[in-house]
Amino acid sequence: MPVYAGRELGGRYRLEERIGRGGMGEVWRASDRRLDRPVAVKVLPAATEAGPDVVARFRREAQLAAVLQHPGITVVHDIDADDGLLYLVMELLDGEDMARLLARHPAGLPLDRALGHAVQICGALAAAHARGIVHRDVKPANLFVTSAGWVKICDFGIARFMQSATGLTGSAVVGSPVFMAPEQISTGEIDGRTDLYALGCLLHQMLCGRPPFATDKGIPALINAHLSVAPTGPRAVNPQVPAEVDALVLELLAKDPADRPADADTVTRRLEALLGSDAPAAPVPSAPSGVPLAQEFRVAAEHLEQRRPELALALADHIVRERERILGAEHPAALDARHLLGNVLYELDREAEALPVLTAVAQARTRILGRHDPGTLASWHLVATSLFMLGRHADALPIAAGVLADREQALGTQDGATLESRSTLAWTLHMLDRDQEAMAVAQPLLQARAATLGEQHEDTLDTRQLIGWILLNLGQVAEAEAQAEYVHQVATHTLGPQAEAALQAAELLAACRSRSRARRRRR
Repeated sequence: MPVYAGRELGGRYRLEERIGRGGMGEVWRASDRRLDRPVAVKVLPAATEAGPDVVARFRREAQLAAVLQHPGITVVHDIDADDGLLYLVMELLDGEDMARLLARHPAGLPLDRALGHAVQICGALAAAHARGIVHRDVKPANLFVTSAGWVKICDFGIARFMQSATGLTGSAVVGSPVFMAPEQISTGEIDGRTDLYALGCLLHQMLCGRPPFATDKGIPALINAHLSVAPTGPRAVNPQVPAEVDALVLELLAKDPADRPADADTVTRRLEALLGSDAPAAPVPSAPSGVPLAQEFRVAAEHLEQRRPELALALADHIVRERERILGAEHPAALDARHLLGNVLYELDREAEALPVLTAVAQARTRILGRHDPGTLASWHLVATSLFMLGRHADALPIAAGVLADREQALGTQDGATLESRSTLAWTLHMLDRDQEAMAVAQPLLQARAATLGEQHEDTLDTRQLIGWILLNLGQVAEAEAQAEYVHQVATHTLGPQAEAALQAAELLAACRSRSRARRRRR
């Protein structure tokens, strides 16, 4: 197998140390040189021979899996190919895979710990199955137990890609025969219940130290056992396993998918009931922020910052619910999470849903943190912009004006957040046909943005475009057209002809030229 140490993928990810290897490829600790952070990179086998069709298939499968956002699913940051080498970039986790954990417990895990892990795994599977994604290879090596106690599933989409890319079917499917459902071996027709069978095998091993069928008699005997041998259940090996738990494992291991529980949600509820209220299914943070929730918050915020709000939504919603459950709805950390959720909804163009979330946060932050707190002002700013995007300009105006005044007082007139609020106020005044007032706000804004961000920055171009619309409304068509031509030229050159700034400038330019033609006809 090639040695990749020191190789830089995509001009960005430098491979430093191999930290895992298996049938699905190698996992490397790497450095993301662009964002200056450690990451995990999975390099797939048969990489150097990957042609364009294989690369395209890989991207489709990995992109489908990358939309999954759940605390129990490893976050995928990037997917790409480098000189035919296929790779995924994932969050670098601190802990160990479950295969190593189980190797240290040959007699099995304590009942509460086994059931707790199973609840987390099954909850993550339920989230994936709701999106129509089946893992196909649930096994200890694809499960990671973090140092904070969370279990995360790795490699969604990879088993399916490996099977399609290599043309394997039936008993030759990529995966572990130890945890393979009968239908994977026989018909290849799978659904979420296929993952539940693998969960049954895994739960059997967690409870008594070994999978349901012997692994020392060769692959043909193991495959035959999955197809035709009735399992005895974990209780036959470990009498301490309760009868109700034993019965659930046997249901999961039914040969016919129709005889298994209907879905992962059903299994999750049954596991939670078996676990009982005295033993939490997931670790409860010992500090207000909680290490796992803080990590998930950071990941969601990173997705938002990098303009991937669709990847942040489920994660933000989960963080809100957990922080409110643990800390209460008005704890500052819970308000941070709800503000994040509102921001995500806003970036997804779901302003009608974002508005009540953000309004409640802004009001609570005002009471608890004070009117001039940066977080309070950030929430009120998003309230104003949500109202603006919903066309409620008269409602947005007093809030936008108030936020601008408070940000100028708290942060200064040249702070980036202050300039954002000035832009919102200027656009709102323009939409209310108060163009003289809008121009008085927009002109110093343009000077400040050009000085701090540069003439070619998107925000500077946005302000120039606003001034163009104001000039057009004021009847200064030639001046408006000059602004539009400048913005269109710069945006097309620096951002591309399909960039939003370029398209909006083209719209303004067309409006200016239409007004000029109308004037000439009237003459």
